[in-house]
Amino acid sequence: MGFYLRKGFNFGPLRLNLSRSGLGASFGVKGARIGIGPRGRYIHLGRGGLYYRQSLGPSRNSSSPAPQNLNPPSAPESHLPQIGSSFAGAMSDSASMELLAELNRVQKRWDRWPIVAIVGALITLPIASANAGFWWLGIALVAAATAYVRNLDVIKGTAILTYSLDEEADRQFSQLQSSFDRLSQCHGVWHVSAQGHTGDWKRNSGVNTLANRSSIRPSLAMPPKVQCNIKVPTLKAAQTTLYFFPDRLLVYNSGGVGAVSYEHLQAKAGQVRFVEGDSVPRDASQVGATWQYVNKSGGPDKRFKNNRQLPIMLYGELLLTSPSGVKELFEVSIPAAATAFASALSSLGTKQLSTSSGQL
Repeated sequence: MGFYLRKGFNFGPLRLNLSRSGLGASFGVKGARIGIGPRGRYIHLGRGGLYYRQSLGPSRNSSSPAPQNLNPPSAPESHLPQIGSSFAGAMSDSASMELLAELNRVQKRWDRWPIVAIVGALITLPIASANAGFWWLGIALVAAATAYVRNLDVIKGTAILTYSLDEEADRQFSQLQSSFDRLSQCHGVWHVSAQGHTGDWKRNSGVNTLANRSSIRPSLAMPPKVQCNIKVPTLKAAQTTLYFFPDRLLVYNSGGVGAVSYEHLQAKAGQVRFVEGDSVPRDASQVGATWQYVNKSGGPDKRFKNNRQLPIMLYGELLLTSPSGVKELFEVSIPAAATAFASALSSLGTKQLSTSSGQL
């Protein structure tokens, strides 16, 4: 509701109204009319060019634009260029061939013990029920067979990685672990799965780039079916998991297991101004503010109701790429944490580490 100036043309009791919003029509007497316009039905009062109007509800043919959440997780992912690594099975080098063969073998191997347990139960239970005095014997046989096969699954289905680091290599890997610990302590860490430009800046807080992102939690972990004498920094992306071992990056996704030497891994860190529509991380820095719907001057577009003010945050970006197909983008609430981790990864590319791997 409000006061405004407008022009109109009378055709008897019918009046055509022209405004910036479009063409409307009204019916009534001078100074009191009921009409319909681009923004809905209304009652109109006033004379001499100064008017007062009260909305009566939306027009049947008009609809208010649906508010868009500016957070990357709710951006329409299908409309944005995807960011993600290629099939891990294609990532290898001559130094990693034997290791990758073993890791891919254990990943593809199925555990047999569940099958033995189910089949054994289906065979022995009817026999045990028919001979009630020996029911315990059937159960004991099934349990023994299951335990034996389970032991074989562990022996044949687990890869062992053993690392022996010299003093300089240990120092560099400790630096990587320390920078990763700083990264994991950030209150906000996200993986960006899609990112692209948009021309609809008015409905996107004045920004020209949208992103689809999801919150993640960095951790020290081991790949599945792998035993190692150290735990390694791990980052989980949308479809890919990255394990930062002392000598190489191991990449796990639906395409298998891949390896990238740090010499061929490019780690770039930067800063990004992000319009935050979700909760603001406590350790992040705010560098400005904007509106969910922005006019040309940068102020709030008053055509939209509930036009909330949004903070502009300064986040860090970490981009990991390699010629073999790694491409993952992360955001963190503290830019310096991304810079430190990228620097530690670059340092690892200058030192060859002593490793050995084998099968249980």
